[in-house]
Amino acid sequence: MAEENAAADRRSKPTIITVFNQKGGVGKTTSSVNLAVCMAALGKRVVLVDLDSQSNATTNVGVTPPISTGAYQLITGRAPLDECLRKTDYDNLRLVGGSDELAWADIELAMQPECQGILSGVLATAPDDIDIVVIDCPPAPGIVSVNALVAADVVVMPVMPSPHALDGLHKAWWNVNRVRSHYNHDLHTINIVLTMTEDGPLTQRLTEDIIAEFGPRVMPVLVPRDNVVIEAAARDLPVVSMAPQSPPARAYLRLAELLLTRVLHMTGGAEESRLSDALEHETAADKLAVWSAELNGRRSDLTIPQPGEMPDPGWTKAPELTAEVLGPGAGWKIGAGLMLIVLGAVLGFAAAAAWYQFPTG
Repeated sequence: MAEENAAADRRSKPTIITVFNQKGGVGKTTSSVNLAVCMAALGKRVVLVDLDSQSNATTNVGVTPPISTGAYQLITGRAPLDECLRKTDYDNLRLVGGSDELAWADIELAMQPECQGILSGVLATAPDDIDIVVIDCPPAPGIVSVNALVAADVVVMPVMPSPHALDGLHKAWWNVNRVRSHYNHDLHTINIVLTMTEDGPLTQRLTEDIIAEFGPRVMPVLVPRDNVVIEAAARDLPVVSMAPQSPPARAYLRLAELLLTRVLHMTGGAEESRLSDALEHETAADKLAVWSAELNGRRSDLTIPQPGEMPDPGWTKAPELTAEVLGPGAGWKIGAGLMLIVLGAVLGFAAAAAWYQFPTG
């Protein structure tokens, strides 16, 4: 009976997908955000947790920092999950936002006993209306990242097929397996996602090397390099909602479907029945198109200038140093400032001359 109750408790918990790579610039945050939005479009009730102090995942779903109660308060045990949740522009997707305070979380957690399992304990009491938690890790193997890996049911490791990124993949793989062997024996799958791929012999050879070494752990979808991803990030939009028909957006939707399929086989039972509802590609694609129309219409009033072009009037201009900016009495303030500069230059010259003329014996 106790085993049945434990199994029931386990099935009622959300599936936690941790997106991790200790190397930056491989598409970790882009993958976290776009997978979370796609899973929400596929009908899942998703929470995106931004554990990176840069808070790029937070701004990418349209929430502007600072966050008063978010991931920092969650991982340090200052607030439960339900108090940290924020709504986003996307149906079924909520956010636990990042903040600058996360830069100090490693130091704070290190002083607590059993510091590697704090996030796991917090997420174990998640509300029943959450199917999936997607965690965006910081690009470093610190205690915050270890917490995310200890809590994980599934790990997604984005990697760019380049020589240096391949070295980073080996180190990240070693760290994930170390966490699995010491703290998280229930970590079921590790999935490698090839991002920013390009046509060419070098990329092809590196991709083949990664597949040969890691086999079926490499997801059978390549996310291509495309400027539309950069443009989407500049507009604080996931690429799947800014340009849902673009090659990277289609790749992320397919990846979300494959990940959820693996989750279904992994969990089984009642969890499989709960997660399998509304897992339809066409429905999700239609939903992304609706979000695209709504959000692009809301945020596309500012045109991103090309190099050498002047920004349009909607962009904020730097204020000129006028009397209105400087405030009352601007004239004497400027004059006094210039006098101090001249006086400093004269005194400095005099001191230098005295130094060089002083006899040294």
